[in-house]
Amino acid sequence: MHRLALVTASVLLLSMAPGVSHAEAPGVVGTSGNLIREEEPRADGIRHMDSKAMVSALRALNVNTYVYPLAGGYDHWTDLGAEFLPAAEAAGIDVWVMLYAPGQGPVSRPFEHDYVAWGRELATLSKRHPNLAGWTVDDFGWDLETFTPEYLRRIQAAAKAVNPALKFVPTVYYSHFTDEFIAEQAPLLDGVIFPFRDEPHRDTSWMWSLSSQVRQLAERLPDTDVYLMPYAHPLSRAAQKPTVGYVEAVTKKALQHVRAGDLAGVLQYKLPYLSRDPGWTRPAADNLARTGNGRLSFVLQTGTPTTAGTWCSTTRPVSVSSGAARKTVSFWHRDDRGPANPAGYHVKQLLLDDRVVWQQDVTADPAGEWRKATVDLTARLAGASSAKLQWRLYERKGVSSYAVDVGVDDIAVTGLQLADPGVENAATWTPTLARRGGPVYCSAQVYHQNYGADLGARLAKLYAAG
Repeated sequence: MHRLALVTASVLLLSMAPGVSHAEAPGVVGTSGNLIREEEPRADGIRHMDSKAMVSALRALNVNTYVYPLAGGYDHWTDLGAEFLPAAEAAGIDVWVMLYAPGQGPVSRPFEHDYVAWGRELATLSKRHPNLAGWTVDDFGWDLETFTPEYLRRIQAAAKAVNPALKFVPTVYYSHFTDEFIAEQAPLLDGVIFPFRDEPHRDTSWMWSLSSQVRQLAERLPDTDVYLMPYAHPLSRAAQKPTVGYVEAVTKKALQHVRAGDLAGVLQYKLPYLSRDPGWTRPAADNLARTGNGRLSFVLQTGTPTTAGTWCSTTRPVSVSSGAARKTVSFWHRDDRGPANPAGYHVKQLLLDDRVVWQQDVTADPAGEWRKATVDLTARLAGASSAKLQWRLYERKGVSSYAVDVGVDDIAVTGLQLADPGVENAATWTPTLARRGGPVYCSAQVYHQNYGADLGARLAKLYAAG
């Protein structure tokens, strides 16, 4: 299958002339998961899918595709055909069905782990509802003992015999795209969903590996459509939840790759698109800023080895006020370690024009307490009109497993000018982030209590623009 964007006729997207190329089309833009049930049970005692509310919310998000998960009761399957597909079709929304691999906890009913039957029955359903455009198996790459090339041929044969247009697009993580997978499994698929999580480091804060991974897959899979899946939902075993700024930045970059022809689309992982979703809001405990909603965060996760010299930093330009008698910078910092932990490994630093002007071990202060540091830069900035300030977490010695989360907030300057010193706008700080060595990462963590609404509004604009 050639890298051609799948485009639906959504009334909420810009109209497109026939024959546009993949690079010119917006491709698939959508979200997956988070089925919302009706608030009251029906006569059968079941709270069915709230198709009307779901479709209304998806339309407001400007999606052209929704991935409908099948896990739980049999009503998920019956509601799909009887209610959700017709409602989505009327709204111009294509639907993909998500099943679960045998190694996962959820079970998709009624055909459970018989994927040949699933292929046949989904294809049959798609003949009645043409907006049923595809299906996926979550965590497909973790279960290749089940999904052998021989079994894939049987699955595809059963589906294509009924509807050759139905796409089988399983979910495959970056590390699973081995040479063997690309040679044996990929040619049997109609595309892949690629969840982005900064492998091999597993986080939802750092996005700079995205472009290189996307381009590598585009080169290695020239005849396979790849759909990027950002994490709008917390990733298990990741130190931090995805923020509004992170998901927006990943989506924006992914859409650039869609326009370039490297990707066929973008599908959020479990975006909370309706207020009844428990992920719609974030608890106040998620706000780790000293004041306001934002802070700089420097993180090393547990079980992560490092080498000496590894670091992550943010570098910001400052202008020097002419005639100022003193030039100083102060900031508040904290971490989750303390004197009971071994010293000499993680070091908090401030650099001026690439030279360290302040540093402190993470064990110096009591864990969790904000402390203020003030650095006099008057002599160092004599005669200067501009400079660079750089906050970073530096590995003085390598570790095998020594997790830490360092925060910096409420920066104040004298005789200098610095934009957004309270770290309230992630877009101001994110472009200046850099890291060396890999596993230490950093980000501007800006808390949004109304996470679903705030993120949804930003994604709706990106999706409408294509």
